[in-house]
Amino acid sequence: MRTTPCAVFSRAEARAAGWSDSALTRAARAGRIHRLRRDRFTIADEAHLPVLAAVAAAQVCAGSVISHRSAALVHRLPVLTLPPRPEITVPPHGTGGTAGALLHRATLRAADVTSVDEAPVTSIARTLVDIGRSTPNAAAVITMDAAPHRGLTTDSELDDVVLACWNWPGIRRAVRALDRADGRAESPLESISRLVLRWLGLPMADLQAELHDEFDVLVGRADFYWPEYGVVGEADGHMKYDGRAALLDEKRRQERLEQLGLIVVRWDWADVTRRPNQLRERIESAFERGRLRDRSGFPRAWSVRVTASGHRRGRRDQTTD
Repeated sequence: MRTTPCAVFSRAEARAAGWSDSALTRAARAGRIHRLRRDRFTIADEAHLPVLAAVAAAQVCAGSVISHRSAALVHRLPVLTLPPRPEITVPPHGTGGTAGALLHRATLRAADVTSVDEAPVTSIARTLVDIGRSTPNAAAVITMDAAPHRGLTTDSELDDVVLACWNWPGIRRAVRALDRADGRAESPLESISRLVLRWLGLPMADLQAELHDEFDVLVGRADFYWPEYGVVGEADGHMKYDGRAALLDEKRRQERLEQLGLIVVRWDWADVTRRPNQLRERIESAFERGRLRDRSGFPRAWSVRVTASGHRRGRRDQTTD
């Protein structure tokens, strides 16, 4: 069964299928179905409830469109935190409203709206700009990194939305987030790591650098690579690994990188969000070990090919709040 709008059904539809109100209540209490709203239900699993709750909210609010973080979830883009309530947008002077939803009133052009499995949802470009206007910078960048990485939007589409919203609240914040986005990031942890490393005042790293051995054989790509020091940084998000075999492959890859003389530093979400100063000390210690290696005359037995910049229009991240 699809876990998209068709998985949402109304009380009336359930009655037409032979369900009584008491049967619906018993099924909801037993966990066989989930109540999204007073008169909207689903049999989908819990992982899809945030998306389906947004679909249900849009169904009961005439003229509404799923937007902001809820739209990102519909488009299968990552968000740092789930919205506390489904987010929908209605016209500025519309009369629509719905309890239990986070309602935004704004103009939506035809180009700003698309359909996903028959549900009205803001386009990816409009969704990114809305998130940039309404959420903290780091949260916005996580979502903004993912869309160009997957080839889901273009600079021209984003610029078109920014121009249409040029005098709206939060637009400057959205532009700063867009300029900091980088489509080379392969996970939310890489996105947040890039921002935290910048905040810590560490040198800017090359992203997704390809590291080759002395025979020009590709050993692996580095999430972060500091060429001056010969140091590799790896953001270990659990989503990057799938089972014991992948972890073993990653261990062998690190051993091969270290055999070439590279110094590898690994970190996870806790290091970035709870222990950033300790992370800085670990990376700076790796820089010093890299200097000692070079001064000792130990050869750099690797070569590097750097992935082209993933910043919008190739700009480096130089904006400040």
